[in-house]
Amino acid sequence: MDKKIGLKNEQGFSYIDVIMAIMITSIGVLAMTGALTTNLIRAHGMGSQVKAKQVASSTLESVFAARDIARSGGLEGWDAIGNVGSNPVLGIPKGVFLVGWNPVREKNGPDGVAGTADDACIATATCPGASGANPVLPGVERRIVITDMNDATFATIRKRRVEITVKFKVSNLVFEETTSSIVADYR
Repeated sequence: MDKKIGLKNEQGFSYIDVIMAIMITSIGVLAMTGALTTNLIRAHGMGSQVKAKQVASSTLESVFAARDIARSGGLEGWDAIGNVGSNPVLGIPKGVFLVGWNPVREKNGPDGVAGTADDACIATATCPGASGANPVLPGVERRIVITDMNDATFATIRKRRVEITVKFKVSNLVFEETTSSIVADYR
């Protein structure tokens, strides 16, 4: 009989206590899983981000190179620094850099400058408007925006703002990397 009395006095966890403990533990595990997933996506995306930064920096170097190159019929120095259809010289638009989002090609075209219409061509071939000859970097796009910066104070210095944005995907998420600079020409 003493055994029965002793069992009645013992207390333990009720089903509600156990369920509450399992729910609290589950919430903690789910929060940690979410944090780990986010960190994995970021770690996986670091390589893509570095590649996007390099593409943006390389494109900016191409803009500076286009300013310094002066070849008639193609890159004509300062006049070439602009988006297609801009920089009219004697009524003829001279800008050579593509407008809007465009795929990034593995190699530059025959002119050696990234972000121009001939990038779709293989460097040794002439293929106006041909596509597919120069493979694209998968999931990477570039936008080049060039705007004039008029400054009446310094009439002998022409300036243009160049903004290059590279868009890339990591695990179906879209990220952007942007670099910008000012290109000047002293007359």
